[in-house]
Amino acid sequence: MKNLLMLISIFGILTSCSVSDDVNPSGNMVISGSWKIKSFIDNNNRDRTSNYTSYTFDFKTSGELAVSKGSTQFKGTYASMMDSGKEKFNILISTSDNTLAEINEDWILAEKSDSILRLTKSSGGNGGTKTLIFSK
Repeated sequence: MKNLLMLISIFGILTSCSVSDDVNPSGNMVISGSWKIKSFIDNNNRDRTSNYTSYTFDFKTSGELAVSKGSTQFKGTYASMMDSGKEKFNILISTSDNTLAEINEDWILAEKSDSILRLTKSSGGNGGTKTLIFSK
């Protein structure tokens, strides 16, 4: 019975998005082409950029994300959405690669231009903020 109630609760939470929680693979943003990580600062203010120099991120307008590191390929998705008046940018890469898994987040879109995508994420534990910057 407890499991049934938990499943009903989870289902209710997942299906209770309001109109302001619109999710769209590319949202209001048109992102396409190959991007690199220009900067990644973790929530402890450590520069992790060098971990990503060999990765290329190919954002498709369909919401698909292809990541390559040499001949190794990873698949994922991205989506932008409005949430509580903030534009969010969600990245989900299917991987066991811990480096890539570190950017699987529901980010806040801080800046977007033709050549820069700056994302931030406040961390609950120590109150730090992650900053992830993609560039073309």
